[in-house]
Amino acid sequence: MGRYHLTGLPAVLFAALIGRAFLSAQGTPQARPTLPPPDQPALSAEDKTELGEVFKLKAEAGDEAWPGLAAADIPVILFNARYEFLVGAANPPAPWEAVKDESFQGKPYSRRSTDNPQNFAVKVGAAYAGSVSTLGLMNSKSPMKLGPDFHVVLVLHELFHAYQAGQDAARFDRALGVYKVEKDYPYQDKDMAAAWINEGAALARALRATTYDEAVRLAQTFLEIRDARRGAARLTPELAGYERELEWLEGLAKYAEVRFYELAASRADQSASIKFNPGLPFFLQWDFVRLEKQMGAQEGDLRFYLSGLAQARLLDRLSPDWKSKTALGKVYLEDILRAAVAKK
Repeated sequence: MGRYHLTGLPAVLFAALIGRAFLSAQGTPQARPTLPPPDQPALSAEDKTELGEVFKLKAEAGDEAWPGLAAADIPVILFNARYEFLVGAANPPAPWEAVKDESFQGKPYSRRSTDNPQNFAVKVGAAYAGSVSTLGLMNSKSPMKLGPDFHVVLVLHELFHAYQAGQDAARFDRALGVYKVEKDYPYQDKDMAAAWINEGAALARALRATTYDEAVRLAQTFLEIRDARRGAARLTPELAGYERELEWLEGLAKYAEVRFYELAASRADQSASIKFNPGLPFFLQWDFVRLEKQMGAQEGDLRFYLSGLAQARLLDRLSPDWKSKTALGKVYLEDILRAAVAKK
């Protein structure tokens, strides 16, 4: 949401601009197709190919990303400079209207003129859709061109937000509500920033730990640094809640995004038109660099994407069944992590 996907342009593209040498060392990216203009009145063939991969990945690997996600009925909105296209929603309300002489996988889809399009979860009638800009629009605004593989998992990131909203609307609204205290969060405090850097480094080391016991020890270190940081900064319960809720909202969506890429890359029957390479692409690798070295420099809610992602991945190692034991709306990542390390 918000700062991470401004006008469809991921903030990690800033990292791409300063990381060209790193990117070239990783090999040549897959060829980028020539994309249609970002204001066309219907979904392009490329859009439909990507959406096909989105729905296929969700159906085949969704439960590995999060239990119950595979069977959830969640529409998707792709928007360009002029139109929003709604796929997978039956009988959407006005002003949505069917796109004449068009279909996706044999079924009609809808369109409306852009109305403050969002990269997030968007309500359509009583349900939520995952909404994101088309790859064509993203690449028209970006100096570094994204590939369809990365765009597919960005769509799944926003689809996961719609799943969060559908699973527990009250928790979803509560998480959104914490932005009202964002102005009071001490982002510019130097001691706070230094402590956040130490938190991120501890999480990164825990994720790379070679033994289980080392991962537990480093998870405990992370929690101790977090507690000390909050105490030294005298964070109010509201500001501590700001951290916890955004780790749920954005950290878990980031976790799903990365996990879907890994699951797609591991499949033996990958799509011939969209290639998911072994290992993470540069844009996702850079998230882990920022986690380890730059957490205190992340503006706004960006750091909570990374801290939530890291805690969820650490829980996959320390408590592999954690996602099936707690309803999505009841998840507080640091509490589950505290309980996991306390048992060791």
